[in-house]
Amino acid sequence: DKFDVIYFDAFAPSKQPEMWELPILQKVVRSMKTKSVFVTYCAKGQLKRDLKSLGLIVETLAGPPGKKEMVRATKP
Repeated sequence: DKFDVIYFDAFAPSKQPEMWELPILQKVVRSMKTKSVFVTYCAKGQLKRDLKSLGLIVETLAGPPGKKEMVRATKP
């Protein structure tokens, strides 16, 4: 319960797959306070399923210029 916001800007899963594996995401979610937010430009389906499996509320948002989508996940 340390962080209010996690901006997860690791390289793409195709370039750095180990950063997107479930054990890493579990550590990240454990470090989040209640009502904290995880955001990333990665919008892969597997990431969204993993975040949901860890109890986060997942939303797909329009991305900034140059990015089609991004993900925001909130810890209830």
